[in-house]
Amino acid sequence: MTFETLLHQYRSVYYNFPQPLKTFLGTIYGKIPLSWRFGNHYSMHQKVLETFEQANEQFQLDFQYHKTLETLLFANEHIPYYQNIFREYGVTPKQFKSLDDMKRFPLLTKKDITQHSDALVTGVHEKPIAYYSGGSLSTPTKYFLPNSSRAKEKAYNNYIFSQIGYRYRDKTLLLKGREISVPEKDIYWEYEPIDNYLLLSNNYMNSEKFSLMYEQAVRFKPKFLFGYPSAVLSFMKQSRKRHLKPMDVQGVILASETVYPDELNAIFDFFGVSILTHYGHTERNVIGYRMNSRGYRFCNSYGLSRVVDNELISTTFDNFVMPFINYKTTDSAVGVIEYYPQSDVARYVENIEGRTQDFLVTDDKRLVSITTMCGGQYLPLESIDALQYVQKEPGKVTVLVEGAHIDLRKVKEGMHKLVRDGIDFKIQQVEKIEKTSRGKRVMCKQFLDIEAIRQSGSTVITEGGRGCSQE
Repeated sequence: MTFETLLHQYRSVYYNFPQPLKTFLGTIYGKIPLSWRFGNHYSMHQKVLETFEQANEQFQLDFQYHKTLETLLFANEHIPYYQNIFREYGVTPKQFKSLDDMKRFPLLTKKDITQHSDALVTGVHEKPIAYYSGGSLSTPTKYFLPNSSRAKEKAYNNYIFSQIGYRYRDKTLLLKGREISVPEKDIYWEYEPIDNYLLLSNNYMNSEKFSLMYEQAVRFKPKFLFGYPSAVLSFMKQSRKRHLKPMDVQGVILASETVYPDELNAIFDFFGVSILTHYGHTERNVIGYRMNSRGYRFCNSYGLSRVVDNELISTTFDNFVMPFINYKTTDSAVGVIEYYPQSDVARYVENIEGRTQDFLVTDDKRLVSITTMCGGQYLPLESIDALQYVQKEPGKVTVLVEGAHIDLRKVKEGMHKLVRDGIDFKIQQVEKIEKTSRGKRVMCKQFLDIEAIRQSGSTVITEGGRGCSQE
């Protein structure tokens, strides 16, 4: 067991340490080389990535073919779900002769994972570790990944972030991740010494506490800003509203939500620095990035990235716990797509649209990003098939939950842990959450004018409501 694996298991204990103790221990730990903390897997993936990126096209094609075959062979030998579905489709790994043959194999959906989770997991090589889908999904999903996947993720993220000049542990202002506010103590920020982050509370970004948060950020003197696009935009708008100067940073890193061209331009105009947009998934089977507005480039040694009917379809490399084969990400490739020869394997796409920027409104007109509500550790996901937020007035949200044997009390308690304060959740179990005419689920039905609230704090009711976060 590596240092990082051990610490990750007790991260909730670490988070609750007093800040001076956390700063002391975290700073010491953060300075330990990543190859020591994460073990051999970090160095291995770092070397594989560097070799792949410098190699010619034929080497890259051969690499992807052999890694895909490795996944197919493992799944066929150890995963009951794939044994059954391959038999049903009449395919075997022996029929996989080229990357184009992935068309023969069945697709995997989030619904398949939810319904057949036990048959998709094995502990034959590594202990399965549970992860949960982010808040932009209307159907919460529980995944299992190997411990070693964290080392791989760190190696690839550090490579991607280096494209904008970031070096590990550069001072970074973080506007994403877990909610760290403690309103009763008037605390809306937290220093994370391991990665050298200063976290600001996204849930208080458009509140009267913003000036205090901004002062903390200026005092921290970050080199980079890293956050959800929605949070970065809120930070900008609140700065303008209070006539505060733009943060003096060397670059901005965006992640976890779709960012649109006009938003990208607005962020560039405000900060005047390069912007890197990171693309990845909790499932850890596809990863890529975009510099400014030049389009997304996939790191194809990470996983197989196919585009089928404009949808990104991915296949796992190196996951010998719950491999994903022809996984439907539900994210759309838009515009120009560059493929490897004689295949539907994409190395570049002009734009990716998927996860959206949706908000709930607190009673004091704060905006809470749906993306922050990825509370697998707080919600009884094993009994929830789907959920939907409905809001018609500030501070009051009805949460529709679909599924059998749901503990509504636990759902309500979990929602309050995710938001902390400002919203009274009414939990309502329903037999079925209606889909759109195109068969998509809607995560949030918001009847309030979010932009008007963001700009002025006023409440405007929209006619009919706004559907968002469709799956």
